[in-house]
Amino acid sequence: MRAICIQPPLVQLNAPYPAVWYLDAWLRSRGVDSRAEDHSIAMARRVFSRAGLETVFAAARDALRGRQHPDDETARRIGAYFDDEAAYLACVEPMTAFLSGDDPAYAYRIAVGSGLPAGMRAEAVFGDGIGPDDARAFATATLNDLSDFIAYALDPSFGTVRYAERLAASAPDFGPIRRAAHEGWILREFYRPIARASMAKFKEGLRADDDALVLVTVPFPGCLAGAVVAAEEAKAAFGDRATIVAGGGYVSTELRFLTDPAPFDAFDYLAYDAGYGALASILDVVDGAPRSSLYRVRYREEEGRVVAAGFPADEPRSGATSSGAAGTAPAPAGTASAPADSSKASGYERLEREAIAGSHPDYSGLDVSGYLRVVDSPNPMHRLWNDTPWLKYRLAYGCYWRRCAFCDTQLDYIKRYLASDLDALEEAAGRAAGRTGLYGIHFVDEAMPVNLVRAFAERNARRSRPFTFWGNARFDRAWTDESCAFAAERGLVAVSGGIEIATKKGLEIVDKGFSMVDLVRTLASFKRCGVLVHAYLIYGFPGQSDQDIADSAEMARVLLAEGLVDSAFWHRFVLTRHSAIYAAWERGERPGLEPLAPPSSFALNDLRFAGEERSERWTAPLDASLATWIDDGETDRPLAAFLPRGLPRPRLDALALLREAGLA
Repeated sequence: MRAICIQPPLVQLNAPYPAVWYLDAWLRSRGVDSRAEDHSIAMARRVFSRAGLETVFAAARDALRGRQHPDDETARRIGAYFDDEAAYLACVEPMTAFLSGDDPAYAYRIAVGSGLPAGMRAEAVFGDGIGPDDARAFATATLNDLSDFIAYALDPSFGTVRYAERLAASAPDFGPIRRAAHEGWILREFYRPIARASMAKFKEGLRADDDALVLVTVPFPGCLAGAVVAAEEAKAAFGDRATIVAGGGYVSTELRFLTDPAPFDAFDYLAYDAGYGALASILDVVDGAPRSSLYRVRYREEEGRVVAAGFPADEPRSGATSSGAAGTAPAPAGTASAPADSSKASGYERLEREAIAGSHPDYSGLDVSGYLRVVDSPNPMHRLWNDTPWLKYRLAYGCYWRRCAFCDTQLDYIKRYLASDLDALEEAAGRAAGRTGLYGIHFVDEAMPVNLVRAFAERNARRSRPFTFWGNARFDRAWTDESCAFAAERGLVAVSGGIEIATKKGLEIVDKGFSMVDLVRTLASFKRCGVLVHAYLIYGFPGQSDQDIADSAEMARVLLAEGLVDSAFWHRFVLTRHSAIYAAWERGERPGLEPLAPPSSFALNDLRFAGEERSERWTAPLDASLATWIDDGETDRPLAAFLPRGLPRPRLDALALLREAGLA
């Protein structure tokens, strides 16, 4: 058995998404000859190259011939792209090389600007002129301008870091995804040749009697169409010699209730949750074990039925009742359940726990030179996500709180909490750093536990070359002045975390587990030692009043004004099938909630609910006010300046709360 672990397009451009590297390390630890490939950055570099843009402009010229533009301004801007074609062709490779860390002198060329193309986004960055320090922002904006051009002229599903994301998010059936994989211009012209060449190279290393294991991770909806392309090319190359498995966050979340057999035209199996137990059971089946031993896997029988094998007995396999209201009806016709043998299942569970704790990627074979340090915001906290090629690890799997009402607490990656073996993690990260030269770690935990941060920080301080690290955290009381300072002095530079609703009532209804005073004191502890802080905010939660939204926004303004938070982002609440609030509704504990689930045999996670449209009025003013406070630094501009007539003004006395927390 030889394995190839593939990250299909498209994910972020600055660093490898970690899933395939975790799987690759685990497979190699079991003696499987494995390698990981990031096809996402490979396709991005192919598109944003001189040859790639020559293909783009030639195809766009044909596609736009005779097309009526929606308005004169669009027509003018499209004409400008063609006028600047030679300039785009000349600069795209120097710009991508510059963004990947090569040719630092090119910053001065960008700062001069003469002869460079300037689309709408690049124009906004350049303004009346820029210096060399702004060059990466200009280069990033130029790539985004080209992405806009491609999306308008050739492929509306294309985005710089996503593809056909809206199609895959809670799609009713597999048809739109299959069409995107076959008809999408970017995938057809750029990704399919990459996937085909990858399979051909992989095939060269196989002996006549070798089986091929092709693992494709789908962390986001925007990766699914590319995953289908990769699977199809693997089938074309290997036929029955290949076992093709898809897994990842999207599969485990959106396809939890899949009954549509069509995805199995591309994939042999869908693996759920952490994936180690599922893959171990699949490997056993390849070696001759019966399919009845499969663990947390879906597959299609010869008769065409979809089988959900080895899931917990109490897990529902359908997400909609015949009336269309969300529920837990029995599995519909055409599906079957095959609980795993209990002794086998316990073995796979034990194996998975051990793998989660002890298997960490050393990023063997990773070429970091192709990743792009994009700058899409001047905010120092925002930039952490995109402009540094981090090594990605987790201190723990799952969440140690796992009670927030809005969160997918019914899913394995939230409800099962397992700490990482820090000896194994440090050893793997040390090998990766020595191989790549990268000493920055982004911990991708749901919430970094304070005790594990302290333990890692203590180890980090003893290293001859310590890591710089950051990650997501809960703003709970354990982050004291002492614990924040301890971690910061030993490499912690930033945290992101959920405030959600920044009012007393809001924290209570989402069950955050800390008070407003606790929150303010924790934020102050981080800021006293210089740690950057990003806050996630939500609005439109069931039971949240308009007044509470206004007060939460006012509190966000004050936190920014007082320097307790460096950046924030508003999310409109989305009811999910796996959330704690939905589980409470199923138990009859949320009688005022009315979920609305469309019929679906494919993806089912995001649900509409009665009355949610009321919160739509807040989207524009909340986004506009936050942009003004963060991007323009005008935190003294009141929320009322952004609110239309009919929405309440804040009543929250934020300064009184700061005084209660001992800060004013």
